[in-house]
Amino acid sequence: MNKIFLLVLLAFSLCAFVFPAEADDQALLDAVSELQAQAEAEEEESEFVYPNREKIFPDAKRPKSYSAEQIDEALQKNIDHATDEYVKSTEDAFKFGLESKIVEILQEIKDNKDPRFVNAVYDLFQETKSNGVREKILNYFAALEDPCLEDYAVDIVNDPYGKKSNLVEASFNYVSKVKSQSALPGLVEIIAKEEEEFFLKALVAIGEVGGSDEARFLAQFMERADLNLPERQALVKVLGKLKAVETYDKMASLAEDQNENSHVRMYCAEAIGQMGKSEAEDLLIDLYEDEDPNFRAYVIKGLSNFSDDRAHKVIEQALRDSHYKVRLEAISTVEKQGISSAVPYLVYRCKDTKEEKVVRDKCCKVLAKLNSSEGNEYLIGVLKDPKASDVHKAQVAAALLENGSGISDVMELAKSTLQNGKHLSLRYALGKEFAKYGSPEFAELCAQYIESTDPATQGTGLDIFAKGKYSSVMQAVRDLAQPAYDEAAEKEAREKALLEGDESNAKPDATEKKKTRVVNQNSRKAKKILDYIGG
Repeated sequence: MNKIFLLVLLAFSLCAFVFPAEADDQALLDAVSELQAQAEAEEEESEFVYPNREKIFPDAKRPKSYSAEQIDEALQKNIDHATDEYVKSTEDAFKFGLESKIVEILQEIKDNKDPRFVNAVYDLFQETKSNGVREKILNYFAALEDPCLEDYAVDIVNDPYGKKSNLVEASFNYVSKVKSQSALPGLVEIIAKEEEEFFLKALVAIGEVGGSDEARFLAQFMERADLNLPERQALVKVLGKLKAVETYDKMASLAEDQNENSHVRMYCAEAIGQMGKSEAEDLLIDLYEDEDPNFRAYVIKGLSNFSDDRAHKVIEQALRDSHYKVRLEAISTVEKQGISSAVPYLVYRCKDTKEEKVVRDKCCKVLAKLNSSEGNEYLIGVLKDPKASDVHKAQVAAALLENGSGISDVMELAKSTLQNGKHLSLRYALGKEFAKYGSPEFAELCAQYIESTDPATQGTGLDIFAKGKYSSVMQAVRDLAQPAYDEAAEKEAREKALLEGDESNAKPDATEKKKTRVVNQNSRKAKKILDYIGG
């Protein structure tokens, strides 16, 4: 503001000299206003001062609450974990187990996003002295996007120096996952100090959490010549994610510069597209003619932010590009925007036996999502084609079920596999897909899977039942589970006899041992499911 004041003062002096006394006072005011506006514009273009430099230290808080639906979704991933025995053994491990066992369980519940243990895990975090356990707990709550450890993670981000590297890594990841606004001042300070050890981690985290102020702050680094290549690449990606339009001219110039590092060019092409400026679309359309296929793929990433006819024409060209990576990116754009005009191109790609498998698989998935008559006709045709491989049929069936189309045709295919033993892998694959949805129309198929004498088929049927909880199949599951209930009752009776000192009845005789052996895993699995759903 001192600069503005001096310029305004100078303006008054000049105007007093230039304009005679009889001149209109308005002319003097206009001249001053113009100079003041210019001064303010110059100051705006000068170095941006980040406004939120004071570090924040969040208060401690307990884990958030989770709904029954969220818990059920986690348990569906592994029905064996739905028992009271599993809950008790897990809680006992947290209290009494070795570090190796605790770490193993934490990884397991993180992978399943199981929220039943959030309070026990939170309390464990407060008590443990093991950095390995702390790291796993941070990762667990990051997977749940639960901000209960924000106070700890932000404290690490605010002062990462001298801390264990695994905890620093986990804390940066955590604040990114929970979108911690409190972490921003600490992250910005790391960038401002140019701390090489944490620079990239802070950049990536700001890309996930930051906003317009952080974008303007980072934009200043585009002109820096002392950043190493990984830092420049990460900076460009983050600025694109934050839509830092202040850097558009610089990024556009880098994208055009064929002497620039190829990855920097690629990320700039994507970034200018993310900014959504109309001139970016014009430039990206021209840049698609570049000879580097990796660069063309990123040009398509940039163009995926535009949905007009001009962009779609280039996307359709990219579906026929000579390099499969470009075709894949174009297919992703078709999926993202739902470009129905691309259906014939996708069908052609699917039919081309020389096409890359990854491209064909992606086309099938996107065709099902577009749910067009032409696309569905092709996909259902694959299910009925005796020459199509079982693997391809399973992929097509999965795509159709995910998008709620061709369901009756997928069910007919499954029924045909149950009638003979020639397509077991397809039968199992289809059953796993049915088990994802719990649709009422799968009840009959569920019963047929459970009726099978093949143990794997029967187990898959139980997975379908666990999701659908079909009343019409309940008795079949009870019958299957009965040996396991008998086994449990016998075990309880022996344990009671042992406690009462009746050794003669504390051990099973030969007949009971033989009976125990015939209680197969599916009987025990059926019992666990019934116990879980209260059946």
